[in-house]
Amino acid sequence: MADRKEKAAAVAAAAKERVGATLGAIWWAILLRGILAVGLAICAFVWPEKTLAIFIKLLGAYFLLDGVIGLISAYRSGEKTSPFVQAAVSLAIGLILLLWTGVSGKVFMILVGIWLVLQGFSLFYAAFRMSAAEAQRGLVMVIGGVMSLIGLVFVFWTDTGVVAISWLIGLGAMIIGILLIYLATRVKRLQAKVDSIGSSAA
Repeated sequence: MADRKEKAAAVAAAAKERVGATLGAIWWAILLRGILAVGLAICAFVWPEKTLAIFIKLLGAYFLLDGVIGLISAYRSGEKTSPFVQAAVSLAIGLILLLWTGVSGKVFMILVGIWLVLQGFSLFYAAFRMSAAEAQRGLVMVIGGVMSLIGLVFVFWTDTGVVAISWLIGLGAMIIGILLIYLATRVKRLQAKVDSIGSSAA
């Protein structure tokens, strides 16, 4: 009987360690991405009249940072599919925006839209693979759906001026940033819950 309890405690501790490590690798990346998105939105709202070239470089730098954060998070969490796809897309489009000096406003909107659609689809797919019992599943699906819808607007609404582009990106970034920050707090609370369960099982 004692052996069974010890084995059960060992299994619980191992599971707790794996889940806790995964959550610990994810929540901070989600939070940082949310903060970066809100920061980008503020820049778009405060300086909507900036030239398109400056805004393209700003967004390119944002995509690069997002991609680096995604790679680190994917490596630490052990995930090999969805996070790496998101990171690769961010890095690729970030490099295109930074290195392609003659990109037009129309192409810029399409690239941003493609990034949003792919990121949203990747999040939605990740949520689809989650267990139906996971509390964060619905929220991740909502974030993925919102990103995809905003991305489609960008892809099909390309005939607009610099100020309108700035406001569109600012609005989209603010919505996504707030949702990501909220998701990060939920995941962080879940990690604390898992840690407490693991401690009581030990």
